[in-house]
Amino acid sequence: MAVSTLRTLTQAQVDQFMRDGFTVVEDLLDADEIAALAARADLIASGRADHVVEGIVQLEQPFREAEDKVDDRVMATRKLAHIVPEDEVLRAHARNPKIVDVIADLMDTDDITLYGDQLFMKPPRHGSAKEWHQDSASFKNIFPMDLISAWTAIDNVTIENGCLWMVPGSHRWAIISPTSRPTIEGQFGGDYPTVPVPLRPGSVSFHHSLTYHASGPNETDTRRRGFATHYMRSNSINDKEIPGAPTVRGYTHVRGKRIPGTVSDEVFDI
Repeated sequence: MAVSTLRTLTQAQVDQFMRDGFTVVEDLLDADEIAALAARADLIASGRADHVVEGIVQLEQPFREAEDKVDDRVMATRKLAHIVPEDEVLRAHARNPKIVDVIADLMDTDDITLYGDQLFMKPPRHGSAKEWHQDSASFKNIFPMDLISAWTAIDNVTIENGCLWMVPGSHRWAIISPTSRPTIEGQFGGDYPTVPVPLRPGSVSFHHSLTYHASGPNETDTRRRGFATHYMRSNSINDKEIPGAPTVRGYTHVRGKRIPGTVSDEVFDI
């Protein structure tokens, strides 16, 4: 796909994303931007951010049944979800032109809306793995299924502490049904190669919402924080008749036009 006006990526990078379903932009954010993101992540995970609504924080499994006895919530937290509407620092990150310019290059549009966000803490030794999945299996009410996630590394992300793994080209498979998943996933690493995506702090990986991906456990003594922001075209449709679709309180306008009759009708005025 030839893009008319590129802001950050080269045409070769766009072509690689279209072929593989993911790409990496090294050192996209600077140290100050990552420090601000890291500090806010820890503040919210600690439970000391009064402006963030209850229920956003999910602890790692060993801590869930004894939440009231957790001494350090930051080191017990698995992830935090849909924080951007609540927090100006994370909202500024989601609208950061350095990231959004790449999204615009990959989508070939400036009309962009944020579907949601997830802050992954993956603490030392306790950070759990995430099984193989396609994001659009969760975002199954959003059409077309061509959302793009920007996964920003806050810490040094390695194979040992649980980096993402991708299956190149799997975004061209469409949604894999639950009955077919065991057969397909059983061939990962064989007929379907898997690729690790280690990242330095400030580097960002971008993947298509149909790209199969996973992450391993954190088996080290170092942290592995990452912030994922999920973008969709502003002319996308939210099909509320899809059974089992997740409930999202609203979306966040990022750039360009709001388009009546689409997800643009459901954005927060922030």
